[in-house]
Amino acid sequence: MNREELYLDILAARPTPDEPVYIERRGEDYSWSHTKSGPDMLAIRSSSDTLPDAWIYYSGQWPGEDGDRWRAFFDDLIAEMESMAGGGDRCRWPLGEPWPHSH
Repeated sequence: MNREELYLDILAARPTPDEPVYIERRGEDYSWSHTKSGPDMLAIRSSSDTLPDAWIYYSGQWPGEDGDRWRAFFDDLIAEMESMAGGGDRCRWPLGEPWPHSH
């Protein structure tokens, strides 16, 4: 499925925080699955023998409403997945500032 189909499919499924979601991308094709927590939860859920180009697990709270908030959340989740596969830098503070970053 393409990215828009992925968005609509996850939105329709309405996963809950106790259903970890696995998302993967291979080229321009996406797939996803959700499961209950357990010992094999982190197994890559792909039907292929090769690793995907990018993947991510999410098990937190999903937006409770449709519309802009859901879209922004989904776009941020996919951007986070892509950053771990060499995509855009998502550093949230200047590198010269020590961790933990505080105000």
